[in-house]
Amino acid sequence: MNRVRFLICILLLATVASLGDERPIVTLEPGPREGVLTNPGKGWSGSGLPDRHSKEVLDLLGMGVMRLDWASVEPQERQFNWDALDRFLDSWGRLGKVCNVGIMCANTHGRDPDGYVTPKWVFDAGARKIEIVLDPDQSTTGTPGRKIAPVFDDPVFLDKFANFLRVFASRYDGDPRIAVLDIRSYGNWGEAHMYPFGVPDIAPEKFRQHVQMHLDVFRQTQLCLSRNAHLGRFGPLKSVFDWAVLDRHIAPRRDGICGNSDGSETAIGFGIAPGVFELFDNYDGVKRRGWWDGKKDENGMGFTLEECIENGKPTWVDLGRGGESGLRMLRENRQLIERLTNRIGYHFHLQRVSYPRRTERGGLDLELAWTNQGVAPIYIPCAVAVALLDSRGKRMTTVWPQECRPHKWMPGEPVVEKARLEFRGVPAGEYRLALTLTRKSNDDIPYVRLGTDLPTVDGWYVLGKTEVVR
Repeated sequence: MNRVRFLICILLLATVASLGDERPIVTLEPGPREGVLTNPGKGWSGSGLPDRHSKEVLDLLGMGVMRLDWASVEPQERQFNWDALDRFLDSWGRLGKVCNVGIMCANTHGRDPDGYVTPKWVFDAGARKIEIVLDPDQSTTGTPGRKIAPVFDDPVFLDKFANFLRVFASRYDGDPRIAVLDIRSYGNWGEAHMYPFGVPDIAPEKFRQHVQMHLDVFRQTQLCLSRNAHLGRFGPLKSVFDWAVLDRHIAPRRDGICGNSDGSETAIGFGIAPGVFELFDNYDGVKRRGWWDGKKDENGMGFTLEECIENGKPTWVDLGRGGESGLRMLRENRQLIERLTNRIGYHFHLQRVSYPRRTERGGLDLELAWTNQGVAPIYIPCAVAVALLDSRGKRMTTVWPQECRPHKWMPGEPVVEKARLEFRGVPAGEYRLALTLTRKSNDDIPYVRLGTDLPTVDGWYVLGKTEVVR
């Protein structure tokens, strides 16, 4: 009896082994890709037109930044001049890069001799104003001379600016070249504080009105709001700042990085909207104060860029304002900048792949293990595409498994996804299984690059061979 049981066990084992030989599982664990990897929807930003940046800097930049005075765009009521903005968007767009723009109503760096940033005709119509004469000791405060700001809760000002926003949005809402549109209608530089004008904040309900005016007309473009008020402590406006991010998914921004901010103010948007960083000053100014190296001043200010990025989880980070200052920042800190390039925003690595060597009737069970080695999730549209390539690299068929969801690949949380793929209509034969990340399902153009060391064919990552059996 024992001998019979032994023979049965041997036969069963032989059968399993035979099945295993027919349909072995291919498992590979590719290593991380070495070097700098740039990708859409994340990275470094620089101010001004592309031609002010050297190629060395421009190769790293993913986004151009521009702020305009309202008076320069609408010098007379309902007479608009979009030339500067259009030239800016076109210049970055031709390079395949995106933009961050904002319209300011107060700007102590403005150079209008009469001090107008909000157009003079707004005040001629009855809006009240705040006026100071600035003779700053530090360049970060502004340029000397007369500076005028509106009374930001004045009904005439609010009505005129709302009219402007409607026209602005009708022209640019949903423009793919604009990745981030700043809400800069309140405060100096649009940073939601009144330094150095020396007047109290507007009431929270009036600040909320400023934010809501933008939400009412910009329904497709990602809005952004600076969290700079009271050095990130926000004062009575805190509830509005938090509502903007948590309820309305407005991107959080901090403009004092390395100086009066350790970056933590933007962490509130993690998983909700992309965080945006700007240095306190250009690289030269931050370094001159010792802040670049984390040296504390008498007020306890001074934080390294790396610790700010780890704290705030940003998607976009200022590269020293670009230009010559940005070039020095890059050349003096190349290893740091290259490491942070892969850390900013998302950075996807395909850690492990498993699939059957033989695909019967076009059905294939795929298992993918992902790690996000950046500090933030991806916020732009993205989908996983899987294809079969013939011996010449031609795609024979492509599927977009719904089980794969890049937006769920959070930093520090390895994700395993299992998908059943159906390759219909493919003739029997041997193929190469390949994968890429596209903008959306049914879009077969590679879009997001992986931080994974795998061979590629026209942007598709080759996983290995599989045989289709009919």
